[in-house]
Amino acid sequence: MLIRQMLKSSLLAGMAVLVVLTTALAQDVQKIVAIVNDEIISGYDLNQRITLTILLSGFPDTQETRKQLVNPTVARLIDDRLKMQEAARFNIAVSDEQVFEAISFLEKNNGMEPGQIDRMLGQSNVDIETILAQVRANLTWNRIIQERIMTRITISDEEVEAVLKRLENNKGKSEYLLSEIYLPVESNTPEAEVRNAVANLVSQLRSGASFQRAAAQLSQSATAASGGSIGWVLEDEVPEEIAAVLPDLRPGQVSDPVRTIDGYYILLVQQSRKILDTDPNDVTLDITQIIVPAGSGENAGGEAQEKLAGAISNFIDSCEQLPSLLTELNSTESGNIGRIRLGDMPENIKAILKDMETGDVSEPYQDGELYRIFVVCDRNDPQARSNDPDEIRREILIRRAENRARGYLQDIHNAATIETR
Repeated sequence: MLIRQMLKSSLLAGMAVLVVLTTALAQDVQKIVAIVNDEIISGYDLNQRITLTILLSGFPDTQETRKQLVNPTVARLIDDRLKMQEAARFNIAVSDEQVFEAISFLEKNNGMEPGQIDRMLGQSNVDIETILAQVRANLTWNRIIQERIMTRITISDEEVEAVLKRLENNKGKSEYLLSEIYLPVESNTPEAEVRNAVANLVSQLRSGASFQRAAAQLSQSATAASGGSIGWVLEDEVPEEIAAVLPDLRPGQVSDPVRTIDGYYILLVQQSRKILDTDPNDVTLDITQIIVPAGSGENAGGEAQEKLAGAISNFIDSCEQLPSLLTELNSTESGNIGRIRLGDMPENIKAILKDMETGDVSEPYQDGELYRIFVVCDRNDPQARSNDPDEIRREILIRRAENRARGYLQDIHNAATIETR
């Protein structure tokens, strides 16, 4: 009897909780955040996308973070609805298979296991349709750009020649592999509110949140679909406010908010390089050094030591062998040196390493009473801006398509009936 009463009480309590949750959920679903050409964006849609953004970007899940994400998330949801409506107007669609392939690529590109995103969403109570809708909108917009914009762009030989001439005139100057997060200042949104949101976003990015994922979720630029990547740019190819901060940004460093005429930018310089110019001293190598010391007694120095060094050098096939080999040698001076710039090395060592590629093992080098063997586990050569005409033509095409896509989306906005609440 007691057990039955306990079960009944528990069931009633559970039902009460369920009623409360169901009522709250129903209110959330019924809340209208925006209406885009008669299509409703609900509070549920907004909360689900915010949770997805927090999950994928690594932001702290706090009320303050969620409050800061409301406006940019609503803007992205509106953009997605407009993109899908425009696609429907021209009968442009992507398949479910393409959407799933894009999610698999996202997992692979971020070092995740297959199916990990699905599991993460389930653990955070995010409907899988939330990410499917976002990915579908991005893929569909890319199709629109390809079919409605890129096919109409023509690039003359004279334009390519002009770029080639400009490259020659700028030879040796720096250019930057740049990524962006762009948040516009709309006429109906107080600038202080946008500025605070951008400052908070910079703080989160500097604390370890993923720039690429944050750009994909929040940026309102056409580059959001590629994780905010703009590509290689010269200082004179970007607005002067952005150009002013590029020389002071180290690779991997997130900029302070940059205010331009149309909104705020957050910038990330991934790499920098010289135009049509490379410096061999800028090659960086990840090196492991093996020291073959002089022996003792009858084995001290001489031919025996040289033979041992040669045998070790010939034995190494890959860097995967090194941990066990170093343990067996028990040489405290041997080990990974780390990543070093070639120009920072002594001339005699530089001469040995300058032509070595990833996985190469040097011949033993006698240095006083010991032999040194160098193993290159990674090599990174400095890149120079190419003057290949086909590559230049592709860059012009992509840049022009992005600019036209931005204007195209703005035209769709202007023609739409949008109400936010």
